[in-house]
Amino acid sequence: MARRDKDLDHEYRMRVVQAVSLGWQGLVKLGCVALVCTCIYFSVRELAGRQTWADVEFKVIADLKANKYFGLILPWGVAVLSSGWAVGERKLRQRHINRVSSETSVMQKLIDPGRRSSQLSKKGETNPEDY
Repeated sequence: MARRDKDLDHEYRMRVVQAVSLGWQGLVKLGCVALVCTCIYFSVRELAGRQTWADVEFKVIADLKANKYFGLILPWGVAVLSSGWAVGERKLRQRHINRVSSETSVMQKLIDPGRRSSQLSKKGETNPEDY
């Protein structure tokens, strides 16, 4: 069946709209990058060669000789907090996978009663044989 001129005209117009849209998207992305670079440039130019508040605070910490304890406590504290967060995220992920996998399995059995199990873990753990 031959395509009508009206269909071809509509397809052509849609391609023009898509091309214009992609062009504007590119310009907006470029403009955002240019704006960020300009802000960084003016900030560095303004602060170049001057003493900033961050320098003063760092010198105060260094003068108090707190670097030894600060250097030990801060990294270990960050490590403990991030490890705790990771363990919590892992438990939440496993709980979610366990809940969703059982729902998915029931729904798939309703759609296709002859479907076999994929032997995937219900806990969201990797099969040891995959290593």
